[in-house]
Amino acid sequence: MADATEINPFMNEDQMTLADVLELIEVDADLPVQRRRNLCSSIRTLGKMMGKSLSYLPAYPGYYRSFFKGLHPEHCDLSRSRIGNIKSDVLFALRQVGCIHQGYTYMAPFTPEWQAFWDRAGCAGNKRRYASRLFHYCSANSINPSAVDDAVSDRFLKALVDESFIDDPVVTHRGIVRIWNRLITDVSGISNIQLTVPSYKETYTTPLEELPQSLQDEVDAYFDRCAGKDILDDLGPLKPMKPKTIKNRRYRLRQIVSGLLHQGWQIEDITSLSQIVEVGATKSMLRYFLDRAGGNTTSQVHSLAILVKTIAKHWVGVDGAHLKALEKLCKRVDPGMTGMTEKNRDRLRQFDDLRNVGLLLNFPKGQVDMIEAQDRGLRNEAVTVQIALAVELLFMAPIRAENLVMINLDKNIQRSRSGNQGVVHLIIPGGEVKNEVDLEFILPEETVVLLDLYLEKYHPRLVTGPCPWLFPGKENKAKTRECFGDQVSKHVFKAIGLRVNLHLFRHIAAKFYLDNHPGGYEVVRRILAHKSMETTTRFYAGMETASASKHFDSEVLKLRDSLRAKSEQEGRHGRSKSFP
Repeated sequence: MADATEINPFMNEDQMTLADVLELIEVDADLPVQRRRNLCSSIRTLGKMMGKSLSYLPAYPGYYRSFFKGLHPEHCDLSRSRIGNIKSDVLFALRQVGCIHQGYTYMAPFTPEWQAFWDRAGCAGNKRRYASRLFHYCSANSINPSAVDDAVSDRFLKALVDESFIDDPVVTHRGIVRIWNRLITDVSGISNIQLTVPSYKETYTTPLEELPQSLQDEVDAYFDRCAGKDILDDLGPLKPMKPKTIKNRRYRLRQIVSGLLHQGWQIEDITSLSQIVEVGATKSMLRYFLDRAGGNTTSQVHSLAILVKTIAKHWVGVDGAHLKALEKLCKRVDPGMTGMTEKNRDRLRQFDDLRNVGLLLNFPKGQVDMIEAQDRGLRNEAVTVQIALAVELLFMAPIRAENLVMINLDKNIQRSRSGNQGVVHLIIPGGEVKNEVDLEFILPEETVVLLDLYLEKYHPRLVTGPCPWLFPGKENKAKTRECFGDQVSKHVFKAIGLRVNLHLFRHIAAKFYLDNHPGGYEVVRRILAHKSMETTTRFYAGMETASASKHFDSEVLKLRDSLRAKSEQEGRHGRSKSFP
């Protein structure tokens, strides 16, 4: 009897699993002995790769489609041909025991009650089909439509999480709950229980538009000053804030007000920014966010305290004692030096393996060589070369993703002379850079060759008429960071099985250099255009420890080998042969 944790919650107990298929194949006298061994080996290997018991895995080929689609040889130490053999063996085994036939699904068939619901909801079309996974789940677990409530919904979500190939179980669950609520409204007599639609966004914040008009007007005036809209305003900033900075600060202000509301303040009583920057109000707001963080200081809490202090100083104009009290609060909630997130450090560890380093460094050339060998003049082939060029540029000029997608051929690419013999510069003016530092890179010859090939042969396929953008998308516009980032990540994974994103390339560049030059922070600072060494060390200090350890171990091993050789030589002359 299989353990409860090994039972797929969408299946009936009498439906076949891979464990059942394995047992049948093992005793199938119609198959040669070696063939049976190969089939059984493939079934067991599939279970190990998926990390699940064979008794959990359904004998249904469609269940494994997404798994094999996302499987890469670099991930599982299996060759591409071995993966292909496993796929064909499992399909053969399923066919051999009769699990592959028209209309078959691994999910439990509808009970009569759910079939009646399905039939009565026929007019719903696609909505009905989208919600059918809930119908199957309830049928498999003997839950009638009238018994579906939030507790069932919660268990259903857990079952979706356990499913192998739901891309986003949370989104799927929320969508099914919404459709359920519509269906039971349209199909009377089935159920009158509306399920709670889960929300996974940070809904604790109150939109600024819901605040008293006097506060809204003051907030708008404050940020107009930050943006430098009135150049004659004596109190305005010498350097206006960028729109993205203002957007971020508006949201932080929204968080500050929302924190006060959660602490018992009434929305109609908050009419001025001067109320928000009072020391008592600031403490109350910070206490709310500290409680949300489990009592720990975070960069978010610190940034909120800093914004309160900034508004108090530059807008409200509080007195010295008041300002000192706010500064003291800022120090208390300062989490100290923070650097690279643990998530990014985990992503970078894949490049402790030199084989992965080689795969990534050779990705651009490999992709271009592949397209050049089979080019049919298609747009998607041009996109592949476009992505190869983007990765190549990020190796040689590790700029931020926002600057990459906005490279303008007229403004940012400059050549010392016409033709292919000159020096090519990539120049990003400080006004377009996050920290306002001018960026300038001389592109290596190999990178320029790829750039020129792309511009001559592939860029024209991606545009209609003149277009200034190096990486154009639809309608001759520059690609968005989100779109291009998604394309780069997918192409890299498909080609070499490594998971990267556009921003990670800046960290990758730093890692590659520091691995070969431990402690070389000044070069990294300059290449990443950090204003201060503190920023560089905060992010990368210690990241090259593993590489430094290798260098250190190498020197120790050299010393040991030399002393051992010396000892052995002295031993041949009658001296001790003991280990040094």
